Amino acid sequence: MNSIQMFFKQLKRSNTGQLALVLALFAICRLLSLYVFYEGFLHTFSALNNTLFGEHTPVLLSRIPYHDSSIILASLLNPYFLVVLILFYIPFFVKRKTLLDKAFTFSVAERLFVFAAAFLLAWELSTYQFNYFLNQPFYFDRIALIALAFLLLRFPLLTPLFVAFAYVYRSQFNYPVDGFTLHDKRLLFDLLIMFTVYVYTRLFLPLFKMPYSYLVILVLASGYFIGGVSKLLISPHGYEWLIQNEPVDLFHNVCYRGWLAQASESTKDMLTHFFSNYGKPFQAIAFLIEISALFILYSRRAGILIILSLLAMHAGIFCMTGFLFWKWMMIDLVLLFCYIYKRGYYVEELFQKGYFKLSMLVMCLSFAWLQPIKFGWHDTPANQFFTYEVENKEGEVYAFEKNEMNPYHQWFQLDRFLFLVNKPCLPLSGFGYTGKYAIAKGIGHAGPTNFLIFEKDKGRNSYQPDLKYKYNEFIRVYFRNRNTRLQTAFFPATFMAPLHLYNSETGRVWHNQEEVHKFRVIFNQIYTVNGKPLQITRQVVDEIEI
Repeated sequence: MNSIQMFFKQLKRSNTGQLALVLALFAICRLLSLYVFYEGFLHTFSALNNTLFGEHTPVLLSRIPYHDSSIILASLLNPYFLVVLILFYIPFFVKRKTLLDKAFTFSVAERLFVFAAAFLLAWELSTYQFNYFLNQPFYFDRIALIALAFLLLRFPLLTPLFVAFAYVYRSQFNYPVDGFTLHDKRLLFDLLIMFTVYVYTRLFLPLFKMPYSYLVILVLASGYFIGGVSKLLISPHGYEWLIQNEPVDLFHNVCYRGWLAQASESTKDMLTHFFSNYGKPFQAIAFLIEISALFILYSRRAGILIILSLLAMHAGIFCMTGFLFWKWMMIDLVLLFCYIYKRGYYVEELFQKGYFKLSMLVMCLSFAWLQPIKFGWHDTPANQFFTYEVENKEGEVYAFEKNEMNPYHQWFQLDRFLFLVNKPCLPLSGFGYTGKYAIAKGIGHAGPTNFLIFEKDKGRNSYQPDLKYKYNEFIRVYFRNRNTRLQTAFFPATFMAPLHLYNSETGRVWHNQEEVHKFRVIFNQIYTVNGKPLQITRQVVDEIEI
């Protein structure tokens, strides 16, 4: 027994043991906040109610906050939500004497990272367009998120409250249908949850001296590193993505979706020529930059060079695809400032051999504790995506841009609507890539002539009438409400944050100028032949009377 106690004492004194404790606690807090604050009113609470009460669930436990004028205030009326929020604050209450001690302070760097993550979330969430489906502006929630973000500069202990409110406010866009994932926002939420865990550890483990900046770098760099590793893991022998993947296919496919729609044909031809000749070296360099994140703590100079490379990589990705990872870029810039300011004044204690070696181990194990997004795919010359048309009462038809669906625009950008298509479809994204190497090879071998045969053989019918019905009801309610507000400007959207994905339509385009009476969903399948698009399918899969 004494030997076991000695082992745990030694473990708590070592950097490895302390960090293992932090990462384990982070994983728990992350899952708890995700399933309660974000997924709670979407799935978790209803599943819990069915288990505990069946058909006799109390009204208080089954109430959905999305139809109230304030999602944040209404969510506090739910006992599950409120209890878990209080649970996050119990450690602060237990150790309140320590918190009030003048020696327990937060550094400028800690406040800067927390504020940056919170402000970026609050900026985007508070400047979305009016929610036409719920027919609510949510002014209180928008102001509350911005106010909380700035209050975090002075009172960092409000972080769990901000996380809870930001999560539940964001969850409205996944109601009542599937909605879209948190891919572009996960980093910001993870940094805030990591800060909460960091404070817990400092309160209950006085020997813990690891700076929060170190934990920020682990979260940020792990995401990049795993992105690079994923490209190897999706390859049967580890090298196929690097050797065989053709980035020019991705460029063609995003152009079909509307990226660079306003650019001249000569400009597109020039870029096509560039990516045809230099696309593979470009993707190899991007891969090396992602992998290099493993060495971001090797030295201050190495860290600065890696961060600058990551920023350049994001700029290149935007030019090629229209994806703007601006949230990641802003955190990169904050970290770059910390590396540069007074020759690394904010991070100088990080560059120790022990910290560096430990960071490499932790990043390699981040599949377990962080479960980062695995950015790995195989590009193909085929693409299947959705476009939209709207029709006014006179029968005039307009193209409809996906970003016009703000605040639901990312849902429409991701093209995950195969439940509307009643035929077998390949596991191919709306950007023409797949995570399955065999599918990518099969598409290449099939060519445009045999594409539909290959699709019928290897595809799967994902058609779901029930989900289609919910989707149609969503569209009807959305446009009925929007039709009543055509000439009404929504002030918060004046300060709208950058979009995550950019594309547009050409020709006769609808821009809120008149009422919508019909909404059409068109399923497109295109195959690139000698750099030019060949239409395989263009099928109206849904037509909705508003």
